[in-house]
Amino acid sequence: MGTTRLRETHMTNVLVKLRETVMDRQSETALEGEQSVTFSTLWSRTDAFAGGLADTDITAGDAVGIRLSTPGAFIISVLGTLRNGCVPVTIPPTAPTEEVIDALEETNAAAYVTDDPSFLSILNQVRSTRLAVTVDCDAFLGVDFTTFLDNDGINGAGSRTGIDILSRADDDDAVICYVDTDRGHRGVSYSHSTVVAATDVGSSVLDPVDGFTHLGSRPLWDPLELLYGSLATILHGGCYYPLSTWDAERVRGLVVTDAVDRTFLSPDQYEALELPDSESDLAVGILESTGARVDRPSMAATRLYGTPETGLTHIETTDSAGDSSVETLPGVRQRQLTDDTSERTELLVSGPATMNGYVSRPKLTERTMRSVDDHSWIRTGVSVENHS
Repeated sequence: MGTTRLRETHMTNVLVKLRETVMDRQSETALEGEQSVTFSTLWSRTDAFAGGLADTDITAGDAVGIRLSTPGAFIISVLGTLRNGCVPVTIPPTAPTEEVIDALEETNAAAYVTDDPSFLSILNQVRSTRLAVTVDCDAFLGVDFTTFLDNDGINGAGSRTGIDILSRADDDDAVICYVDTDRGHRGVSYSHSTVVAATDVGSSVLDPVDGFTHLGSRPLWDPLELLYGSLATILHGGCYYPLSTWDAERVRGLVVTDAVDRTFLSPDQYEALELPDSESDLAVGILESTGARVDRPSMAATRLYGTPETGLTHIETTDSAGDSSVETLPGVRQRQLTDDTSERTELLVSGPATMNGYVSRPKLTERTMRSVDDHSWIRTGVSVENHS
C-alpha cells in the first residue's frame, strides 16, 4: 500500500491544519473532558489509529463504522480513519441494532469501532466487516482500542512526522453521517471538499479575534456538530469541550467562567440555560433548522440555521438596538422553486458544505435535490413567504 506526499488540493488540507497546530501548540489542550488530550497526543493517537487500519489491510476508500459515545475515542477514530484515506461512517449510539446493521451493510464497512457490548450480534450479520475495535467493553473476538493504537503509526519508519498521508480526490466520499429522523436513520454523504469547507466556515462563523474555544452540547455524530463543531475547533487550534450529557448548570458554569467564545446550543437548551442579559459580551450560538424562525428574548446570541443535508446556510445576529437580520453564510447561494400544481414557492440552497446525497436511497436523494441551470440545489421544505 503506497502513500502520497501531501498535496494542497486534497482532504489532506484538514490533516495539514492539525499537524501545523500540533507543531505550534503541542502541550496545549485540544480536547477537554474527564481525561484531557493535548494536541500532540491527539496527533499521535490519530497517527496510530491510521496505522492500525493499515496493519489490518484496511485501505484507502474502505468505510469504517464508528458508533461511540466517548468523545475522545470518537474524534481519534474519525481523524485516524481520514488519515488512512478511509471513510468514517458515524452511527448514533441510540440507533437500534437492525439500523446499525443496515448502515454497515449499506456502506460496505470493513471495520466497526464501538463501545456497545453487544457488538457481536451485529458483526454476525454483516459480511463486509472483518475488524471490530472495542472501547471500554469486552474485546472478545475484537481488538481493544488501546491495544489497537499500539503500533508505529501510518509512516513506515515509525517517525510520526506526518509527511505521508493517503490522499483522496476532492469529490470522493469523506464522511458519512447517519442522522436520526422521524423516519429512521438516514446516511448523509459528504465529499472531501465539503468537509474542508465546513471546517473553514465553522472556525470563523462568529469571527473570533484571538483564537476560540467551543462548547459542544449536541451529539458528536450530528454532522453539524462534527463538521462545524469538533473538527473545526480542533483543526483551527481551539479547545473542544464535549458534553455528551447536557446539564444546564454545568453549561452555565462553563460559559461564564471559561469565557467560551463559541457555544452551540439547541433551542430548548438555550431556554433552560437562562443566559445573562443582552449586555453580556458572551457570544452564544443557537443551532436551528433552516425553517425555524422563533421569537425569543433578545440576548447575547447568534442563531445559525442549517440541516445535515445543507450544512449551515444562514446566520442571524442582533444589534445593540435589538434589531435582527438574517444573512447567508460565505459561499451559500439560494433561489426559489415554484410548484406549478400547488403554487407554493420553496427555498432552495446550495453551498460549499452541502451533502452529496443520501446513502443507498436514490429516490429520496432525487426528491431532495434539484438540478437547475446545471447546478445542484437542495430543497429545504421552507416556504419562501415564511422565510424572511
